[in-house]
Amino acid sequence: MASQPNSPSKGTRKPGATRQALIDAATSLFAQRGFEGTRVDQIAETAGVNKAMISYHFGGKSALYNEILRKTFADAHRRFSAIRSSDALADLRLRAFIQTFADLSLQHPALPAMVLREVMSGGLHIEKDLLPRLLAIFGLVQEIIDQGIQEGTFSAVDSYLTHISLLGSLVFFFTFTPIRARLEEGGLPISVPDVREYVRHLQQVLGRGLAPTTPSPEPA
Repeated sequence: MASQPNSPSKGTRKPGATRQALIDAATSLFAQRGFEGTRVDQIAETAGVNKAMISYHFGGKSALYNEILRKTFADAHRRFSAIRSSDALADLRLRAFIQTFADLSLQHPALPAMVLREVMSGGLHIEKDLLPRLLAIFGLVQEIIDQGIQEGTFSAVDSYLTHISLLGSLVFFFTFTPIRARLEEGGLPISVPDVREYVRHLQQVLGRGLAPTTPSPEPA
């Protein structure tokens, strides 16, 4: 059996801890610099291990990248499953989706940036087996909108365009967080909104915007 390569600075670190250190370091770097902009030696240096450990534990940078996505999408799938199986009215399911996406982004701060970068690259770095997981998460919004139209909870809108509007707003809000702080430091009057305030705002705006319109009474 081949021996595990040792880290020069973390020789006593357990394999599980090394693997997690690489995931943590790579997650942060991929979110900041994207897949192409992140080098193997940067990941190893940030994790405090020899770069050979990336091949040992994951088989390379691409496999490490997809392992991060796989773990994150698995968590997202668990969280959204309750909404998908719920028999609540569409407006309540949509509010739950917004809250769940916000909670997921707080738990996995790199997720919105990684999703945005993959959208911009056309999903170039996502392995094919992960695409159904990603589509299932995003497809849930369209499912909820279509339900709302059928039951009369929502007015007749384009479910795909609504899906783009909602996901775009959520992803942008959490991706934009780091630069908001820098803009504040630069003297611009931009305050960082509380996540709970943003969630309530988005739920309220969408709830009102999707509510069925009441026809005006005809003149006597």
